[in-house]
Amino acid sequence: MLKLDKCKTIDDFARWLTTGFSMPNAKFTRDMLKGINTARSVRLADVARVLNEPSNLHSTRNRLSRNLANTLLATELSDRLLRQGAHSVKRDTRLIVRTYALYKPDARKMQYLYDETDPEMNSYQICEIVASNTGSQKYLPLFSTFWSRHAPDYVSDVDEINRAIHRVLSVTNGRGIVFLDHPFLELSVLSALVTELAGDASVQFVATVQDENTNQLRYRQQSKTLSDLRELCNTPYACRIFKVLPQNSGLPETMQVPSDFQGLYQEIVSSPDGELTEHSINMEFGSLAVRHQDSQRRLHLLVLKGELSTHLLTSLDDMRTRGSLLAPVWSWFSTWEVISAHSTITDDFTPGDIGVMTYDRIRLLLTLLHAVVFFEARTYRLKDYSLTRLQPHEGRRFQRNFLLPEDVARMGSRE
Repeated sequence: MLKLDKCKTIDDFARWLTTGFSMPNAKFTRDMLKGINTARSVRLADVARVLNEPSNLHSTRNRLSRNLANTLLATELSDRLLRQGAHSVKRDTRLIVRTYALYKPDARKMQYLYDETDPEMNSYQICEIVASNTGSQKYLPLFSTFWSRHAPDYVSDVDEINRAIHRVLSVTNGRGIVFLDHPFLELSVLSALVTELAGDASVQFVATVQDENTNQLRYRQQSKTLSDLRELCNTPYACRIFKVLPQNSGLPETMQVPSDFQGLYQEIVSSPDGELTEHSINMEFGSLAVRHQDSQRRLHLLVLKGELSTHLLTSLDDMRTRGSLLAPVWSWFSTWEVISAHSTITDDFTPGDIGVMTYDRIRLLLTLLHAVVFFEARTYRLKDYSLTRLQPHEGRRFQRNFLLPEDVARMGSRE
């Protein structure tokens, strides 16, 4: 039996993924994976074209479309990928949650997409959970799910995302720390998810908190605003975090739109080292033990002050030492790099080009795309060096906005 680590090509991967499938399901899945990967597209016409079958293009496209109606196949593929990816998840692996909308403004006949009474809801929603170890240059997309706000079984975005998180954790046996961050989640959704996860003692999480979250926290038996908690929190620890960014670039943590993060990431990976600058970000940080208003679960609010000011809420225990506080902070600093890398790979297949088809067909097509991205992510490296470090990068490959001790000594010797 072919093992995943021996899969070098998309054909190898497709054979591994379809082991035990019926012949029709195996052929269809292998054709779709190879076609999507080769065409760099999810359009069935493009997939059919690169398959170059003896039958005419229209017949191939119709065959693929008919097979996309297999709802059980979508579940089986998703489960197999999640089970495989779960093997790489450790206790402190980041499980980064990302949602985005799939808009089809001119496709009003697509199932559960359009409702003229509520145009703001007219998009499909996709949630992805990506696994990455802090400091690693690799990542793995574990799970992807899709829904419409007009579907009969729709409850809320929070319900869909919460079920996705618990689906992943059930397969990892509780391993992994869930990371929730704006703007990869809407603020209202992020706030509601914090409430859900805070009520489940089996889930470990780190989440950014904004003003909308202030009524969720209690300190010494009293509800406190975020500004109150910030004033009460001592920040006895200091550190510098070093980030590689394009020249004249602002800190990515201050950005508010996911596409800005992705654009910045693409600029970094496409720039030669000489056009990048290593920035030193000075911070003071500390924590307060708080409780969630609804669940009364004990949490820690991490307060960052200095060049970058923010607040992280975490369920992690033993937040009493500099190292224990710094670990989630450092992890949070590089989540945008992972999501931006993943978005770059996914967008290469232009998922917004999905043609008009039924809801179940879209579900399977997006699952097949997830499988192709899973294959490509296994060999993808974010960069040949970490973009975020606790120590300066060695050598002089980048310009710097700070001086190293040897630079200061050299300047002193010239005086």
